[in-house]
Amino acid sequence: MRLAKVRNLKVWWLASALVALILGGVLLLDFSSLRAPPAVFSGAVVSLPLLPHCHPVLNPQMQEGCTAQAGLRAMTLKMSGDVRPLRPFELRLILPEAVRAHATEASVDFVMVGMDMGINRYSLLKQQNGDFVGKVILPVCSIGRSDWLAKLSVVVNLPDGVTQEMWTAEMPFTAEASVVVHD
Repeated sequence: MRLAKVRNLKVWWLASALVALILGGVLLLDFSSLRAPPAVFSGAVVSLPLLPHCHPVLNPQMQEGCTAQAGLRAMTLKMSGDVRPLRPFELRLILPEAVRAHATEASVDFVMVGMDMGINRYSLLKQQNGDFVGKVILPVCSIGRSDWLAKLSVVVNLPDGVTQEMWTAEMPFTAEASVVVHD
């Protein structure tokens, strides 16, 4: 009887160790291959410089937003609402009338220079009028900074129907102070 209990205990420990080993192996596996691969963009990337006195946050003095332009390529960014961390606000990306029908997708990444704020990427939805709009939220900076950089990208199919361009622009802005108080 005692020998059977010892044998059962050994089998139980062996089974438990095997299960722990299998679970540990599963946890170490990289399942990234099961996700869809990132879309590869093979067209030209065109960086648009900002026009002078650019600030995308709307207030009574700055109704025009912020424009980046290179020749006929242009994009204007407008932010409206309570532009501060942890508060949703609207972001609107406006393209020239001639290319609105040819723009297929747009996104914005919010970064802070010299500070890792994690991934803050938002896809913008195309509206019937050709603008791209999104509700976005900025994270809180733990040291109270509010200087941001909106990195915009828009994919435009050129009129030849084959070529694509990605227009990019980096637009700095300052959000309102956070409502979070530190001890």
